[in-house]
Amino acid sequence: MLKPRVVIISSVSGGGKTSIIRLLRRMHPELHVAVTATSRAPRPGEEHGVDYFFLSAEEFKAELASGGFLEHARVHGNYYGVPRRPVEERLSSGQSVILNIDVQGMRSVRQALGDQTISFFILPPGPREWEERLRSRGTDSQETIERRLKEGRFELSCAGEFDHTVLNRVLEEAAGEISAILVEEGVLPGA
Repeated sequence: MLKPRVVIISSVSGGGKTSIIRLLRRMHPELHVAVTATSRAPRPGEEHGVDYFFLSAEEFKAELASGGFLEHARVHGNYYGVPRRPVEERLSSGQSVILNIDVQGMRSVRQALGDQTISFFILPPGPREWEERLRSRGTDSQETIERRLKEGRFELSCAGEFDHTVLNRVLEEAAGEISAILVEEGVLPGA
């Protein structure tokens, strides 16, 4: 019998968590990725309920006041949070849910859901490769890269709080390691 869990995937910016989650979903379509709510405006091409749940700041605050989020944060003036109800509904129906959240989010979700969680911290291959990944994106200013490196060093210091750490040297190997652990833990069926 499978044990539905909230599978927390966290890493430093540029650690590869989004790519690993995409690969895990291709390997295990039965895994559901939770959609985060945000108070920021949609970017071109983003869809409500697919990319994010887009809420006004007032709607977000009302949902927050009613206990509607498993975790939340305010980032660059916008609110972000994982809606509680869809995650709990998936768990109740026997389906595991992936959350792509930071260290503080992991702490909040673990406090809220306890042993219904299993957490993974994705380690970049090394400091030089990590910095190269951030720079090769070509989307961030030098100031943003420096801030992400500083925040990432703090996040790396918290990796021991997670149930598992996985080195992301080769994407497929990292996703395979997570998949094997989830099978071993009874979250996913064996082959």
